Amino acid sequence: MIIDRSATVKQILEVRPDAVKILEQHGVDVLLECDESIQDCELLLCDSMCHLDDVDALIIYLQKFFDTALEPTKS
Repeated sequence: MIIDRSATVKQILEVRPDAVKILEQHGVDVLLECDESIQDCELLLCDSMCHLDDVDALIIYLQKFFDTALEPTKS
């Protein structure tokens, strides 16, 4: 998945539910602060609604997180 300013929290968490920890590291407590309407907003808009200091830094960290997805285990 390519993470940019148009990605929504919902899209991100549908693909990688564990990305919630990256959001938390950037000041967004998804479980307590993000109702469904906020999760459907683009990251660009979340910048003004959430406690994000730097949406661009969040996008960079999320993209790195997605790029380093766990590789399948070999049997």
